[in-house]
Amino acid sequence: MKSPRRLSLALVSLALPVLAHAHPGHDGDHDFGWDFEHLVNHPLATIACLSVLVAAVWGVRKLVISRNAAKTERAKRE
Repeated sequence: MKSPRRLSLALVSLALPVLAHAHPGHDGDHDFGWDFEHLVNHPLATIACLSVLVAAVWGVRKLVISRNAAKTERAKRE
């Protein structure tokens, strides 16, 4: 059985596109270039993307720090 933390993370990740008003495609004639107008027109999606990036960086940093701390502890014991 999944832990409550994993279940809540799964529910949030499934609800995030709906809450951010994400859309599967573009209507009309669009080129493949991006500009900042799209980010301004969809502020919730922009905030959600930035939050995901910050969380990913934080998680990787936390993982690296914990692994380094574990290696240091093992080296001290030996």
